[in-house]
Amino acid sequence: MLTYFDNIEINLDLIESLSDFKKEFNINCLSILLVDNRKIYNVEEIYTVNNCQASLFLQNNTIVYLACDSLKPVYHLVEDDDIVAPLNKNFVEEVCIPINVEKHKDIIVCVYFGFSNKTKGIPELLSSFFSKLDLFKIYSYAFLKYNELSNTEKIAKLLILFEDTIKINQSSMRLHAFNVAFWTIEIAKKLNFPKDELEKLYYAALFHDIGKIRIKSSIINKESPLTEEEYEEVKRHVEYGYIITKELFDDIYPDIPLWVKYHHEMYDGSGYPNGLKGNDIPLPSRIIKVADVIDVLYSPRSYKQNVSVDKIIAELKRCSGKDFDPEVVDAALEVINERIILPMDMLKSSSEKILPANLSLQTYKDIFNFDGYFYSNEEQSYFKSTNAIKDIKDLWNLLSASLVVEILNSIYEYEVDVVPIDENTYLVSNIRSLESKSYVSILWELEAILITQDGKNINVKVKKLSADDLLFVCDNTYTFNMATLYKMRLQFEDGEVLILNGRITYSYPASADCVYYKYTFTNIIETTRDKLFRQIFRKQIELRRQFERILK
Repeated sequence: MLTYFDNIEINLDLIESLSDFKKEFNINCLSILLVDNRKIYNVEEIYTVNNCQASLFLQNNTIVYLACDSLKPVYHLVEDDDIVAPLNKNFVEEVCIPINVEKHKDIIVCVYFGFSNKTKGIPELLSSFFSKLDLFKIYSYAFLKYNELSNTEKIAKLLILFEDTIKINQSSMRLHAFNVAFWTIEIAKKLNFPKDELEKLYYAALFHDIGKIRIKSSIINKESPLTEEEYEEVKRHVEYGYIITKELFDDIYPDIPLWVKYHHEMYDGSGYPNGLKGNDIPLPSRIIKVADVIDVLYSPRSYKQNVSVDKIIAELKRCSGKDFDPEVVDAALEVINERIILPMDMLKSSSEKILPANLSLQTYKDIFNFDGYFYSNEEQSYFKSTNAIKDIKDLWNLLSASLVVEILNSIYEYEVDVVPIDENTYLVSNIRSLESKSYVSILWELEAILITQDGKNINVKVKKLSADDLLFVCDNTYTFNMATLYKMRLQFEDGEVLILNGRITYSYPASADCVYYKYTFTNIIETTRDKLFRQIFRKQIELRRQFERILK
């Protein structure tokens, strides 16, 4: 049942906090929404029950669409045969009040109330709302928050374009920007970097190598040593990066171009482009430099294999005070301990995130997989596909959705709630990690053999292992059937060999030539599972002791 309200007297003289208003009328969810071109931004959520923001999509059969279309307050009583879908399935009553101004006719702000139980006095609620709350202030506040969200989205789109160019032309640098941003923020937190500065530091790290798009791919991807002329050309990427980021950020974050320019300066003054020394180098540049080196050593490239953690730590300590700020090195060692050796929830590691990702959607008809990027801030999270999402209506009624994000040479799995926004974008919410607490991180590279039903042996590398599944990587010349059982022969460093049975439950591209595969165990006997646990615990203790020895 829908009811429209006309001619309600609006009094803009009185203002009261929305939180007090929520309490006064026992509102379960009170949100300020901004609608722009059929896309809804949840700019403020005063209070929520059961994740009310999960269904924010401007469908024609929602109260938000009806309020925006009529520009009148709308009340919705949820009924069994109702053609109008509530924003949250747990709500039985909803109210949506639209606000717009002449200057921005295409942008409508809505104040949304959701009720878990039937309430009385909706006319009184509306009358009180218009008499106590300043609509123009609500609109102005929403518009300001929307601009902040829009800037984040624009930066995300630009970075996605940059990263896709890297994938095609400089595949050896794939994921480098994301990895460096991760290490940068984690190190900065250890150094008590101002919280309000973390966002621009994050963007500086993401774009620290953007100048390399002006360097020939043949030089960037070269496997043999660079000539002196080629090295001089590579060094120019910091100047190019300064110019590009100045165009991008100068009016928003004017510090970023200089941070990018100086991220190859050395602590002893022997770096480039200006030979700055010690504290004359901006602290953000000193942090990015250490983060950059960690990823160069840690991540495999076309011209080298990744370096073990003990050698990374030894290199950082050796160059402390020469190449690197000693305080930054000390902070980096703490991060390596916490973020490599110990398991982690990657999406909780920082407040700002833009990560390569895959979204898998299971409907009643089929399973759909989309490659793209996950990006979020404190207010909202999105998945943006690099290819158009076709038949959005068919993807609305989902059985389940899972998000796989890629960072630090590995992938992390999450169950999520998603809602389609446009042909390329999903709103992501209620993110739940699927990582087992018993897994060991990517430092564990085990040799294994996948045995096909026709007896073919395929050499693979196991990256992560738990008592329920494992993650392995192999080249992309093989095609596996997800309905088929495969045996796997897994060999540990101490010589123990385990034979496992399982199915491949999904795949994800690791590079142009390699693919990650999730291998889920089936019919594992308890003695085998016990051996898995023992190996996992042994490895965790070994890594911990190794780290402690190196730090002494």
